[in-house]
Amino acid sequence: MLLIVNNMRSEGVNLFMKPIAATFEVQQEGQKARLFRFTEAEITIGFTSRSNLALDPRAENGAELVILTDQVPCVLRPNSSPETFQLNGTPCVGEMPVKPGDVITANSYRIIVRNLPGASAPLEQTGNNEPKAEPVAQPDHVQAKDSKKIEAEDDSLTRAADPAAIKAEKGMVEPPKKPGLSYLYLFFAPVQEYLQDDDVSEIMINGPGQIFIERKGKLVSVPAKFASEQALQAAVMNVARSVGRFFDKDNPRLDARLPDGSRVHACIPPLARVGTIVAIRKFRREKLTIQQLVNFGSITQEGAQLLDCIVKIGRNLIVSGATSSGKTSVLNVLSALIPENDRILVLEDATELQLQQAHKVCFESRKADEYGKGEVTIRDLLHSTLRLRPDRIIVGEIRGGEALDLLQAMNTGHEGSMSTIHANTPRDSLLRLETCAVLSGVEIPLSALREQVSAAIHIVIQTARLHDGTRKITAITEVLGLKDREYQLQDIYLFKNEGLAPDGKIIGHHVFTGYKPTFLESALQYGFNIGGLFPK
Repeated sequence: MLLIVNNMRSEGVNLFMKPIAATFEVQQEGQKARLFRFTEAEITIGFTSRSNLALDPRAENGAELVILTDQVPCVLRPNSSPETFQLNGTPCVGEMPVKPGDVITANSYRIIVRNLPGASAPLEQTGNNEPKAEPVAQPDHVQAKDSKKIEAEDDSLTRAADPAAIKAEKGMVEPPKKPGLSYLYLFFAPVQEYLQDDDVSEIMINGPGQIFIERKGKLVSVPAKFASEQALQAAVMNVARSVGRFFDKDNPRLDARLPDGSRVHACIPPLARVGTIVAIRKFRREKLTIQQLVNFGSITQEGAQLLDCIVKIGRNLIVSGATSSGKTSVLNVLSALIPENDRILVLEDATELQLQQAHKVCFESRKADEYGKGEVTIRDLLHSTLRLRPDRIIVGEIRGGEALDLLQAMNTGHEGSMSTIHANTPRDSLLRLETCAVLSGVEIPLSALREQVSAAIHIVIQTARLHDGTRKITAITEVLGLKDREYQLQDIYLFKNEGLAPDGKIIGHHVFTGYKPTFLESALQYGFNIGGLFPK
């Protein structure tokens, strides 16, 4: 279903202060129905991108009607091409009263009016009350179409959902070889080539006229632009709708994902001063492996052996690093090292991890709906997780009060659990864990909290994106408990930076520090003899 939603509003909890002007359920033949709400006095529906509810953004200068919600009763009238729309089977050739339960049809679209101002009650979305559209008598020239022409039109519609195919018809580029692109990519046509470029890891949209990409670790400005701020907002609103979330003045920040798993975060004005801001962190199509990290120079073969041992013997660990340092990628690699016979429960705000084990259970948090209800946080999911007999718990990222719940889980038998956190050094990661745990609202003395942190976290793996754009594991550090109420840390493995080469590449190498970790004896019990990795 190709829909652009312009100036859509999703209202808050107090419906008496901010009444919803109109609610519509839109369904295209063969597609899932979707619900849209508006607060405008005049709501336009049509086959043009200027419409509040644009049924097909490809059809410029197409048919359009307007619903006037500030009249009693509400009325509908066509703006152009009146023969395109029918109200309960009657062509919309002039002003017609409209009420909840009415059905508007146009081509392959069916629009049910669910709610309007002044209506005694909104129409129930499901059940026996759902209205049935009356059969629409089709014109003779439609009935006379032969099957080949209909098939050709259906094929044209499929191709039109892909901007690359539109360009191909004009002789500009080859049509894509991989079919089945989501309709959402239509709205991101200005950056679609970067979404499909495997060398591009992130796309940053700073308003409709300025776009940057990260290619091979380096930020590059690109000439691509969106047609307008309205077009950019429409693209993000459709992403929000596709995952059941809202993006409007009452919900000006969005965390969502594209169908391929790419993570999307967006903010709209007035929070963002230059227009809608969007960052798309692309989902890696191929699963990253520990051997690939070695090949990329992110770690040495010996360092990879150490990580394999740490994961398999069940050390609790935190992957720490700055934004875009590769934390999630490293967590993905580490999760692949977990033995197949472990039951793994994965908790994320937006699904990014790609676990391949057979016995995994993945959860995703949920934002509140337009009425402020139904929110499910990572803390809520952790509460359920502890009753689902996990062997290991993986939390995509620690951001708040869930830190305390995860620490308690790690301290009560769920060894081998792991997560990520934003921090610049291993020590900072533990201090930030403290801060996040305090956000839980549970009053706990700092000394007791530090005892929990030092007992729960065994290993900190530090990641970094260096000046030349490369990403490396810069430290593997063991947590040794507290001394004089301060964390005792010991580096096992480090990246030594030795300067810059003439081409701007960083010169350096990974080394073992000479410290022998305390888990060597446990490693032997699991069949890992890694003593030879450490210099005498």
